[in-house]
Amino acid sequence: MKCKNCKVDFFSRTERCPLCGTEGELSHFDLQNDCYFYPEYAVPKSSKLDIAKKILFFLTIAFSSIAIFVNIFSLDIQGSLWSLLLASCLFYTFISFKTIFSKKMHTGSKILIQLLLLSALAIIIDIFTGFRRWSTSFVVPSLSIVSSLVIVFIAAGRRSLYKEFSGYLLTSFLVSIIPALLCLIKLSTHVWVGYAAFLVSLLMLLGLYVFSEKDFKNEMKKRFHF
Repeated sequence: MKCKNCKVDFFSRTERCPLCGTEGELSHFDLQNDCYFYPEYAVPKSSKLDIAKKILFFLTIAFSSIAIFVNIFSLDIQGSLWSLLLASCLFYTFISFKTIFSKKMHTGSKILIQLLLLSALAIIIDIFTGFRRWSTSFVVPSLSIVSSLVIVFIAAGRRSLYKEFSGYLLTSFLVSIIPALLCLIKLSTHVWVGYAAFLVSLLMLLGLYVFSEKDFKNEMKKRFHF
């Protein structure tokens, strides 16, 4: 449209000039072309991965709720709380699926989350099966060693990411202290496994520092202030 009063061209579906507010003295353009100047907003659609996450989350909640409901009303028949074990496995599956396929999460974060989730799940299963301490004696130390190895190999293979992986290397080293602590509080039947996990993580961190480039060494000095 064009206002005959202020001689301004504008595009609007109203009959009023936005500057002077004049009505009735407007020359009209083809309103069918207004969509060219005001394109419709494209509403983002959910991806297949987002839909899969929602479906898996719903199924996790549904099956966990049903299992707990059945377990509560059958305690007189079977006294164990098997539903909590099933719910733990289902939630582990959902959280693992969500983190592994997350595009925003760093690889180091995914590895550490898997370490914590698998360790927790192993301890829960061990508790519900009599707590023979196989989880704290073997599973947790083994997972600590594997996670440290994976992070070190990734950092060594992609030298440009030393600074990016340094925080995850330190976190993995700190997590490796947990098996040693489990030995101190006598939750491990094989003490040497827990201390071995701590020693392996320490040696890998030390070896990476010795054989790495200056970038990684400088990053370690910044973090430890030496």
